[in-house]
Amino acid sequence: MGLCVTFVSGLRCCGKSALIRGMIDRLWKTEPHYIRLVRSGSGKLPPKTSSKRIPHCGVASARWLEYDADRIFEILPDALTAIYKQDRYGSVVIEADADPALRHAYPYDHRVFMMPSPETTVEVFRDPYRAAEEFQRALDDTVAFASEVFGLLGRQEQEDTEPPEQRSDLTDSQMRGFLDSPLGEELATRIQLQQPYHALVESDVIIVNPGVGGSGSESATCLRRIERLLERIGGLSERRGELFFCDPRDQNGQIGRKLLKALRPMCRCTP
Repeated sequence: MGLCVTFVSGLRCCGKSALIRGMIDRLWKTEPHYIRLVRSGSGKLPPKTSSKRIPHCGVASARWLEYDADRIFEILPDALTAIYKQDRYGSVVIEADADPALRHAYPYDHRVFMMPSPETTVEVFRDPYRAAEEFQRALDDTVAFASEVFGLLGRQEQEDTEPPEQRSDLTDSQMRGFLDSPLGEELATRIQLQQPYHALVESDVIIVNPGVGGSGSESATCLRRIERLLERIGGLSERRGELFFCDPRDQNGQIGRKLLKALRPMCRCTP
């Protein structure tokens, strides 16, 4: 598909709309198509619009798209296909709240994640006990997935095979060995984060908005942990997201100009 799709997600009321407005006003040379994804039952309502088309609104089209987790893999591609039929090499910007169901609903070309300034570390990161609990759950889910999809554990259906071997839990040394592998390191990195922040690790640009949230005794510590996390991910994938601490409404300051420079490649549509 020739569309260039930019996915802007993050926690509610953290400045996503203001960021997109700034990108439309200052970066896109041609009007992008806008999609607002809203989960069914969230309580969000579409904005009231006039019956007359507003001139120079900055977008080629605007869609309010409600979805549920089971159908997002159909709904979003269908909406993008409809845009593609009208504008083969157009740009699309998608705005959405933090929802794990959306992260892999489409192979987005670019990703931006927005979050409020954290007051405490546990807003963003799981404590060690919860992280270990989540890690074990992920391992159990992996076994179940392998059994269902690949039939790796379906020996009970084969009459002439030996009974399955009983395996003990991983020892500490075995766990450390797994965590030192690329897969283990990637898994452990993602499990450190609270679920609303999972999209942070795969985004090209991460924006912490000091105008939303608060400033507590752990704020600086939490931001340093985010920076170290991104450095670690960059070492694994050779692709590190850029972290910005700024209000998206203030794009004229030094940090704001750097942010616009990082966002500019997302607003170029190449046939």
